[in-house]
Amino acid sequence: MKDGLPFSILAVDDDEDDRLIIDEAFKEIGYEAEVKKFIDGYALLRYLKEIDASAYPSLIVLDNTLDRLKATDILSSLKNDPRYAHIPVIFYTGSLSPAKKQELLSKGAFACFQKGMAMDEIVEVAKKLKALAELKSEGKRN
Repeated sequence: MKDGLPFSILAVDDDEDDRLIIDEAFKEIGYEAEVKKFIDGYALLRYLKEIDASAYPSLIVLDNTLDRLKATDILSSLKNDPRYAHIPVIFYTGSLSPAKKQELLSKGAFACFQKGMAMDEIVEVAKKLKALAELKSEGKRN
C-alpha cells in the first residue's frame, strides 16, 4: 500500500516465477506499491471480505490456470456478489484460446491478455493495467 492508500490492483497467480515477473513489470513502470499479490483465489476472497468497501481495488487480475480454486469459479463468486460485481476482472494467462477468451468474457471478464514471452511485452500489459486501474480509481472518486 502506497502512502496508506488502498491497493489499486489485486493479482492472483499461483506460480512464484510469474508473481516475480509481475513485480518486475510494475517496478519498471513505478507502480509496484499499488499491486497486492495472492497465491490463490481463497486468499483473494478472504482479503476482500476483510477490507472496507472504500479499500476495494480498481481491478483484479487472475491467472486462468490456478490450482486450488478455478479462476472461473473466482470470477463467478466476484460477479455474483453485489459487493464486488463492479470490480473489473482481467485475465492474464499463458494459455488463451479464442474459445476460452470468449467464454471468460461471456462470464463477466472485462478483458483477457496472453502472458508475453518477452519482458517488454509484459511491461506493456502492466502499463495497460495501470492505466485501467487509474481510470477506475478516478471513477470511484467522482
